[in-house]
Amino acid sequence: MNTSSFSYEKFFHGHSVMFIVPHEDDEINMAGATIYGAIQEGLEVYVVFLTNGDYEYTFDVRCNETYQMAKEIGLPQENIIFLGFGDFIGHEIIYNKSAIITSHANHNQTYGADFASLVMSKPKPYSWNGIVESVIDVILHFKPDTIIATDYDTHVDHRLCTFTVETAMEWIIKHTEFRPQLLKGFAYATGYETIDDYYNNHLLSTVINKKALPTDEFSTGNPTLSWIHRLRILVPQACREKKLIQNPIFKAMASHVSQEGYKRGSRLINGDQVFWKRRTDNIALHADITVSSGNANYLNDFLRFNTVDVKSNVYDANNYMWMPSVDDTERKVHISFTKITQIQVIQLFGSVHKSHELCSIRIETSAGKHVQLDEIIHIGQGISYIFDKPLFLEWIDIYIDKQCLGLSEIELYSATNDKYDYCHILADNHFMYNWVVYPGEKIPMITSYIEGIRKDMLTYRESEQKNTYRWLINDKYIDESVLQILIERELTTKPLQLRLESIDGSVFCEGTIRKGTFKDWFALKCNQLQDKLDYLQVKSKYKKGYKAGKAYK
Repeated sequence: MNTSSFSYEKFFHGHSVMFIVPHEDDEINMAGATIYGAIQEGLEVYVVFLTNGDYEYTFDVRCNETYQMAKEIGLPQENIIFLGFGDFIGHEIIYNKSAIITSHANHNQTYGADFASLVMSKPKPYSWNGIVESVIDVILHFKPDTIIATDYDTHVDHRLCTFTVETAMEWIIKHTEFRPQLLKGFAYATGYETIDDYYNNHLLSTVINKKALPTDEFSTGNPTLSWIHRLRILVPQACREKKLIQNPIFKAMASHVSQEGYKRGSRLINGDQVFWKRRTDNIALHADITVSSGNANYLNDFLRFNTVDVKSNVYDANNYMWMPSVDDTERKVHISFTKITQIQVIQLFGSVHKSHELCSIRIETSAGKHVQLDEIIHIGQGISYIFDKPLFLEWIDIYIDKQCLGLSEIELYSATNDKYDYCHILADNHFMYNWVVYPGEKIPMITSYIEGIRKDMLTYRESEQKNTYRWLINDKYIDESVLQILIERELTTKPLQLRLESIDGSVFCEGTIRKGTFKDWFALKCNQLQDKLDYLQVKSKYKKGYKAGKAYK
């Protein structure tokens, strides 16, 4: 038995969530189990597609497949929104932001059942402004509590999605009072191109396929996001179903017949889903920022990096960074507020390409609080400084030494975080539900995943953050220092009930672990063999549909 206090409604800070993806199938690649779980809990779920997926197939093909996907997971058809832009035009739109692009399907404005025509009464041109405006319009029309958008994968349209959503969010934050939670996720490296480990002895957590990354310089496709700082959430019981063809994730992905989704369903069935969070309460977006030299506009534009060529994996600092001039000896950023403002967190981002030279940063505040951060090598993925108590400030000065190329973004927050706290039990760093240690296997290392103490980036604090969680084995509290010893000593074929909980017991996760017998192992392998045979039968049906679609195309 596995239970958890995790709630999608609390995690999404409300009752509605919007998924923004480039193509029809990326919704399942990026967040299939999360979409399914949110629907099952009764949340209002919207899925927004930037493009009509019309590079190889006509829109009606991709549209009908999407409606079939929706039936499989219980998503209302009216909650599917097509923005109607052309497939595979990401490079052209970003490379020439003033141009109107004609797509491979010979369109230069949104069409089909597109949101702009249906709701805003006028189609949008295939241009940078057109797509950004469409994203702003759809977000403000539905005003979801949380947005989850596809991040910087290898496909040019995924990269377009990254920049359009973040540019849209900058406008929304600066010009409206609406503040949704924003999460980013990958559709390729953790989905479409990920590792197929479905037939392992255990349900493993999501891993990133390093071979799918554009360069080994970064741990994810987005140079500002670190894999070790990922946010992880559990997946619903139905999405952990070990009969492949009955799993809703497989059935949903297989609905995208033209994309041969039936080949990829097993890659997406894992023990967790992975995202990264972008806070939308950044006070620096409303501050007055001046610099001793260089262009200050990059410091509060919501973009931690940028490029004019999404086909390239080299990022020119001139496109996204404030860099002081070579003769600037002060190298200073001055941030002033229109009124005394509460600040507790300062986050800084710099060049995404790694430097092997140490640099230092000095922070001075109007409250007399000074901070010196030395020996910083790489700040592309961000550094965070957290004061024990909020400061009430009129201004902040930031000085960088000559070894720092500059800064790409400054983010200031009034409180440490707005995280919804939850936890999960880990077995060898995989999300554990009910774990069987089969003959010949080592007993896994049991540890905890606690969202409340997870770090988004390299973090400096005035004092250490405390862990306020405790462990139970078979309903008895035990000291964490002897947890592994007790598990290894007491583990038998009878399940051990493990519980991780907060001190007040309101946040918890329970799971079981037991020794398996050769009979258990044999049954597992027999079930997997039967599952593969069942898949072959279903595969032939989808394959016929794919071939028919190719002929239709």
